[in-house]
Amino acid sequence: MNLLRWYRIKILWTALSVALGYELQGQIIRGVPCVKRNYQLYCPTAGNTYPTDKIEMFIDENKALIRRMYGSFSIPGGGRVRRAPGVPDMHSGDSYFRHVRQTSNSKLPDPQVNSTGRIDACQSKTEIITPYWALNSAKKVRAIVNTMHFEQAIHQEVCSKKSTSRCSGECSCEQKYKWHRLLAYDPSNDCAGIFMDWFLFPSCCVCQCDP
Repeated sequence: MNLLRWYRIKILWTALSVALGYELQGQIIRGVPCVKRNYQLYCPTAGNTYPTDKIEMFIDENKALIRRMYGSFSIPGGGRVRRAPGVPDMHSGDSYFRHVRQTSNSKLPDPQVNSTGRIDACQSKTEIITPYWALNSAKKVRAIVNTMHFEQAIHQEVCSKKSTSRCSGECSCEQKYKWHRLLAYDPSNDCAGIFMDWFLFPSCCVCQCDP
């Protein structure tokens, strides 16, 4: 019975991932609707276990502390919200969660081309994400603080291919990573409240060759 249930969940996850355009690569993580890929979690939804109420309650009870850690933010009924550069305002009916968009906006420079007109030897996909869950530096699952009135975004660049016509043979396209400091919440320890933690996310794709 448990095996049948596991297969049903796997089929449902596959269908959801295809519908949302996510690649089915990596390890499924129990307890959260995420897969592990590129040393980090990728979650199309927050899931039923995301502690939204507890996070919002802590923010409401500790406004001064949160403002010192994060900066300005909005509260229900007014105020302002601080968003990462490039993340558009969301209108009524849209979701603040897991907003992913390609940086193909005409107002932004092409990340594949620099000021000299040269292009990267490797192909990559650039996106801005607002994660729900992530693995910290100790490989522990943490809920990233991302609510309707409080948003944290990550700009990342992920390799599209292992090799290209210009990066092949003794060379290959390899993923690089960068540490980000984000406000997080430990669902297994409510007493810890909201705290700063370190998380590793993809940063860029480079062509590396044998010595």
